[in-house]
Amino acid sequence: MDILLGTALGVLIGFVLAVPAIILETSRRVKNLPLLIDVKLWGERRLSEGEVFAAALLFHFVVAALYGGLYVLFANNDWLFVTHSPYTITSMLVFAFLSWAILNAILLPIIGLGFFGRGHGKTIWSETLISLMLEGAILWMLIQYYQPIFFNQI
Repeated sequence: MDILLGTALGVLIGFVLAVPAIILETSRRVKNLPLLIDVKLWGERRLSEGEVFAAALLFHFVVAALYGGLYVLFANNDWLFVTHSPYTITSMLVFAFLSWAILNAILLPIIGLGFFGRGHGKTIWSETLISLMLEGAILWMLIQYYQPIFFNQI
């Protein structure tokens, strides 16, 4: 149950972080806000403007869900090998940094964006770092609210 709640909170945080991009990009006022990674190619196919935005939102929500769910999984099983202190701001930010490194070094090359996103832009590494650090800080605040009832106290 904790993992499901962590995943749901991750998606909720991802949505809140994406609201400015959703509003500004759908109103056509601003394009390419830093919190969303623009995925312009899907395999060999070049995506249209609307498809790029939809793919960027999907990618953003998947990363947010994975962060929330995996953090709780690691915390509940005492797999936080760096800090060994679950549900603290330090452990969440360290987990966010390690997630960022894995995302940029392994997952982005797999989906065709290149090592640290170099295939699609010079700032993707910083966009993902900012996004995951915000995700970690906000998740920490939410877990402080929910922890006495829903999350295991270790």
